[in-house]
Amino acid sequence: MFLSLNRIEKPFLEEVKMLRVKVSIFFCLVLFPCLCGAQLIIGQYEEEAPLKSWNISGFIPASSLGRAEIMTIIADTPAIAFNNPSLLTHLTPFSFYLNGSITRASLFRFGPVNTGVLKSNQNIWVKVTAFDGAGLAFKAKGWSFGVGVAITEYYDRPSVTAESVSAGKTIYKINFYQRGFLRTYNLAMARKLGKILAFGLTLNNSKGNVERKTEESWPLNRIFIDDEKRASLKDLYVRFGLTAEIKDSLKMGLVLEPAHKLKKRSHSSLRYSAETTGTLISIEDEADDFIQKPWQVSLAGSYSFDRSWLFCGEATFFNWSKYKLTWFSEEINRNFRNIIRLALAVENRNTLIIFRQTFFLTTRLGIQIDPQPMKIPHSTFYSLSSGLSLGWKWFRLDFGTSWGQEKGSGSSLQTFRSALTLNGFF
Repeated sequence: MFLSLNRIEKPFLEEVKMLRVKVSIFFCLVLFPCLCGAQLIIGQYEEEAPLKSWNISGFIPASSLGRAEIMTIIADTPAIAFNNPSLLTHLTPFSFYLNGSITRASLFRFGPVNTGVLKSNQNIWVKVTAFDGAGLAFKAKGWSFGVGVAITEYYDRPSVTAESVSAGKTIYKINFYQRGFLRTYNLAMARKLGKILAFGLTLNNSKGNVERKTEESWPLNRIFIDDEKRASLKDLYVRFGLTAEIKDSLKMGLVLEPAHKLKKRSHSSLRYSAETTGTLISIEDEADDFIQKPWQVSLAGSYSFDRSWLFCGEATFFNWSKYKLTWFSEEINRNFRNIIRLALAVENRNTLIIFRQTFFLTTRLGIQIDPQPMKIPHSTFYSLSSGLSLGWKWFRLDFGTSWGQEKGSGSSLQTFRSALTLNGFF
């Protein structure tokens, strides 16, 4: 028997859903008695949550990563077009960058793990490696321009496979995976306003996708349930940047990103198959959803002295209390709180002479306090970062790394990211 249904009548749909609920309840009670410790509040890694932190602000290349992700006050790479476009006025007439990164994060509660049929007593790690950014900047007729592309958000989760075995035979098996990203195309322009001020505007066009799939099977009974959800993402938004060069050693920066909607075209497919009875039930659904991204504002400053040392700091406010989204046309309230992210960093710049060649060496160290917007659990990431740059003539190679430890949720989540960037200045 084959039955394919699209927006079927509610009574029959509820009957199919109840069948799955009963199967899941049986599995929870019989196969995993300890499941009572799992919680339904996911918190850090809701399905739409970016990997590593909820607080995403522009794109972070290696140099910025090494100074606690401060990216709105120092003009040392064309990637600043994503964060503070007004800094483009401080670059050379032509420049470019290429960036690659490795991101690792530990998760405790996500998908079906510690929220449904699976329980884990320890955190599970996920790793993403990518060539994630490239762009260039140039000047023409008193204007500065920037063009770039970067992966600004990842939605990956650890892939999980588990099974229950009795008398040497598998009686239940579950597979789960989630993959996704958001790629942003950037076009920026900036101009100096007198000797002190510079103003910039950047237009970001984001596109991406998320795929999530859960496969459950009872091999002895030849019963299979596949639950697949896919979504295509797109967004169009702007950022405004203002920089004030108060004096050679003191600079201030202000950046504003208004609230905007990330549009989401959602598709769901639920498939039930019982081979012994020849039963096949398929339920499809589609919806136009959205994610309301919060407005954010950053204030940053830098101070340099003795031509060798530079101190900088940044505070970013995220208006998460207005965050909302729809899930297959149903509005969901995450009950988030507003937060302020803080970062401090120091750089040391030196010149080296090696084989009669002049090299420029920069070392960086930074700390970041990154509160997460959830009211429950109330948690914060504390991160330590470091970086190193080596420049020669027109080129500079940057390396940056950061390690973060979460406090407050009781799960002790961790994040790690390293990046390598090649810059050229002409």
